[in-house]
Amino acid sequence: MKRLLNLAYAFLASIRSGDVRVVANELRRRLWSEWTHYGLARDLDEPFSAPNAKIPLEIRTLRDSDLPRLLGMNADYVSDRGPYVRMHRLNFVGKSIGTCYVAVTEGDEPCYMQWLMGAHENDAIQRYFKGIFPILAPDEALLEYAFTREDYQGKGVMPAAMARIAEKAETRGGRRVITFVDHHNVPALKGCQRAGFSPYLLRLDRWRLFRRRVSFRRLPAGTPYPFEA
Repeated sequence: MKRLLNLAYAFLASIRSGDVRVVANELRRRLWSEWTHYGLARDLDEPFSAPNAKIPLEIRTLRDSDLPRLLGMNADYVSDRGPYVRMHRLNFVGKSIGTCYVAVTEGDEPCYMQWLMGAHENDAIQRYFKGIFPILAPDEALLEYAFTREDYQGKGVMPAAMARIAEKAETRGGRRVITFVDHHNVPALKGCQRAGFSPYLLRLDRWRLFRRRVSFRRLPAGTPYPFEA
């Protein structure tokens, strides 16, 4: 029921904005397509200096009061794809999988969010995400559902926040952090690179009549990002 309500809110927000192309494109993709995601990894034992954003940021856990400020669908800065992106994060809130961290400005305004999940949650991750992520090794963690509020994009928030959130895996015995990014999303791939992540895996989503089959392919060490080739 929660997913249906959030889908309805996203669809209505798209109608109000006069642009339903995002929803239509997503339906077409799920009808018949092959879609690639890059699996990216960061070894926390390797020395790395997290980049700074153009604005001061602090990292803390998500509060209920952050949700309308981060994921409200009716603000004037919400992008065409914004309602659809927000819908997925709203669906995940309250699932008790992982910890959601947010980056906040000096005035405690939330501008970025991302969930960090550990290997002890493998069963829950596989059930919820239906096998689109590999089973985590005991010393691995997964970062998922990154989101930068549109009015804070272009300020280097993502790589700065993501790098620092990834390092929180160390407190839970994590030595390696992985994440996945759509091969078309070059800004996100570049942000992950700045956050210390490198390609290690390809995931192919094969959609046929709204059913998805997932396969993985390891990449050789040192594989460049697609925008570097």
